[in-house]
Amino acid sequence: MVQDFSDAKFDGMPKSAISTGIVDYILPAKDIGEALYKYVQHPLVANDTGDDKEKKQQTDYMKILSIVRTNTGEDFSYYKPKTIIRRIERRISVNQFEQLNDYLKYLVHSKKESEILSKEFLIGVTQFFRDKEAFELIEKNVIPTLFENASEKKEIRIWSAGCSTGEEAYSIAILCKEYMDKNDINYDVKIFATDLDYDAIKYAGIASYPESIVSDISTNRLQKYFTKHNDFYHIRDELRKMVIFSRHNIVSDPPFSKLDAIICRNLLIYLKNELQAKIFGLFQYSLLENGILFLGISESLGEASSAFEPISSKHKIYQYKPGNNPPALSGLIEIRKNKNIKIQPGFINPTNTTATRDISVGSIYEKAINHFAPSGVIIDSQNNIVHYFKDIKQYLDFPDGKPTNNFIELVDKQLSMVLSNLIYKVKKEKKTNTLSKFKFISNDTIKLLNIKAFIINISKYKQEYVVVTIEEDSIKPIPEKDDEDATTFDFDLQAAERIKELERELQHREENLRTTVEELETSNEELQATNEELVSSNEELQSTNEELQSVNEELYTVNSQYQEKIKDLTTLNNDVNNLLANTNIGTLFLDSNLTVRKFTPEIKKVVNVMEIDIGRPFSHLTLKCDYNRLV
Repeated sequence: MVQDFSDAKFDGMPKSAISTGIVDYILPAKDIGEALYKYVQHPLVANDTGDDKEKKQQTDYMKILSIVRTNTGEDFSYYKPKTIIRRIERRISVNQFEQLNDYLKYLVHSKKESEILSKEFLIGVTQFFRDKEAFELIEKNVIPTLFENASEKKEIRIWSAGCSTGEEAYSIAILCKEYMDKNDINYDVKIFATDLDYDAIKYAGIASYPESIVSDISTNRLQKYFTKHNDFYHIRDELRKMVIFSRHNIVSDPPFSKLDAIICRNLLIYLKNELQAKIFGLFQYSLLENGILFLGISESLGEASSAFEPISSKHKIYQYKPGNNPPALSGLIEIRKNKNIKIQPGFINPTNTTATRDISVGSIYEKAINHFAPSGVIIDSQNNIVHYFKDIKQYLDFPDGKPTNNFIELVDKQLSMVLSNLIYKVKKEKKTNTLSKFKFISNDTIKLLNIKAFIINISKYKQEYVVVTIEEDSIKPIPEKDDEDATTFDFDLQAAERIKELERELQHREENLRTTVEELETSNEELQATNEELVSSNEELQSTNEELQSVNEELYTVNSQYQEKIKDLTTLNNDVNNLLANTNIGTLFLDSNLTVRKFTPEIKKVVNVMEIDIGRPFSHLTLKCDYNRLV
């Protein structure tokens, strides 16, 4: 609520508040109290919304989202329900509807209200170099890394997702420009800044910001990268050309690719967890190896944490691990169908396309491997199965319950200990390991198995895979006595070796955990100290606020006194002028320098004087009588 500036004695603050475009009420001062009382007494504001009420009204809220989608084309069903409900209830209270159904009817017939509600859902809070410590770390560690990784291609591509009005995108552009100037290099830096809010993108493209940004940007950077015009700071062209603004829906529009860094701060906290997981999949698809991901302070990677290495967990800066296979793009975005696109019959010629030939050769090659190669699997660093060979399923046992892709958990119990040790040795020693004539009992027969494990490296992705093959040496019926040729597997010995290895790993992890605990204790002490400083700062701010209120009251009092004095002086001046005009005595008032100050109308009969002569020397005037000794 803002006072109408035409009703205010001092209109500066009301005009500034109204210019933000987020004001709900513009009222005379006498009406604000009543409007505020009505707002806080509204049922949706006065009473908390409980879980039962939320469930009961969920259908109506979904109807509202459907109307917004119809009127604006934007789908907000993937936002967290509580975020959506709070903003819908706010609009109901602002419009003073008693019932949700009444607002729903109003929304159906008001496209403008749908647009306002849509903007309410888009929470655009940002500033230059938001979170100073994080940007200092970006400047010192991340920016140099980006330029080092791009030393061959001389190009850096950065995506600022959910950029709002562009402050963070320009902040990154400033850091890149400073690094290039400092090292006397010139790279092609492209920063793709996107947001769903068209007005925010339009504002960012104008690149003009109010004077309030001086609190976020150093004086040196203001002078170097901004030009001031009236009350606004304008981004210089050299910086503006580095940033490309575009309206983009991260849920349904295809992502950018081959990116060196992605900045997505304080967007994911408003989205549901399942959508967050999809977006992290998109980021994996978009980032190059060792690419940087910069999140908001309240956001986390969730299930995607295995794909990223933390640079700073405190400031949510991560590096994409090499060798990770991102999910298929088709499963991550909702492709918007275009009914105008038609596929003509015969457009693709299977006999002439290279892609089709490659697929055919690949299929033939896979069939050939399955024919000649023994049974086996390829597993990744986490022992998850990547590929099957031939009839390996006879050695696997699929358990009930939650599905798993872990090879050690799926393999038959007779083989689990053997293969676990064999795979561990292969990864540790980096060489091929074999086990010959291992006795495996299956369906009243004994199979003597030759098991082999070795590592293959994929240099492109810098990742290791383990190939495990199981070849049958011979098959015999179960004899009355054990076969002397079969390898007797000492489970106790293998278990003891495995236990020792696990104990060593456990000791190493305990040391790491101890170090982490010490770091957390140190961080906790720092946080406590920071909290005390904040409490102290808050007290100082409260004291300062009281002083400012006192000064403001004094200024208001002094201003009122001055206005009264001006009124008195105006009245007194009018009285003097009336007195002089009615004396009928010719009088001329001069100052110490003999310049005209005032005169009565009767003096015009003696002296040639007019209103414009006030302030002129008396010697410049002429007399209507012959009297030369007057001056």
